[in-house]
Amino acid sequence: MERCPCCNARLKEALVCPRCQANLSAVIGAQQAAEQHLAKAIQYWAKSDKEQSIRALVLSLSLKKTQVAMLFRDFLIQKYYQEVVQLLEKKQLLSANQSLYHARKLISYSPKLQKLQAFTGYLLVKYHERVQADSKAD
Repeated sequence: MERCPCCNARLKEALVCPRCQANLSAVIGAQQAAEQHLAKAIQYWAKSDKEQSIRALVLSLSLKKTQVAMLFRDFLIQKYYQEVVQLLEKKQLLSANQSLYHARKLISYSPKLQKLQAFTGYLLVKYHERVQADSKAD
């Protein structure tokens, strides 16, 4: 942290602002925790643990919205969007819905994922209606 959030004084490495005497240890601790959770989110993604990655990222963003964390969030949204579209192209509705379920915490940030979730839900309803109609016809 370069400046005090209370009075905007320059900080060197102090936990207490030299101008207004505000104790900044909690703010600095939250900033460090956000960085640690972002690093965990990236590690989880690298290990293909998507759900844990999202949890760690959401926690990081709740502590501090950094540009890197927001870029990683946008990256994840794009990856989930691509995955779901590919699954829908293959007519794998349940897998697409499951993938959206894993991305549920990112959906509130993404209008594209929200629309995709609504469309997938619509397709699932239509599929089940067709299956029921086919079973009654037999």
